[in-house]
Amino acid sequence: MSPTGGAQSDGGQGEPEDLALREIRERYKDQWVAIIVTGRDRNFQPTRGKVVATDYDRYLLRTKLHKYREVCVLYAGEPIYPLLQ
Repeated sequence: MSPTGGAQSDGGQGEPEDLALREIRERYKDQWVAIIVTGRDRNFQPTRGKVVATDYDRYLLRTKLHKYREVCVLYAGEPIYPLLQ
């Protein structure tokens, strides 16, 4: 994948792999990631998912999601701006 574009995580070949969020963050470091949530914790926060699209640009990622009814989008890296504490 190039920094200006992204690709479907499964290469268009079959069903995406079901991964823990920790592993998704490691594999797709510093990218925007869209997942279909497959597991949640007791507070209903996502813990697992199937990656359906990735991109370094979150707006370009959105163009890849028109065929999905429900996805969770997350950034797999450190926040660009400091978080309020």
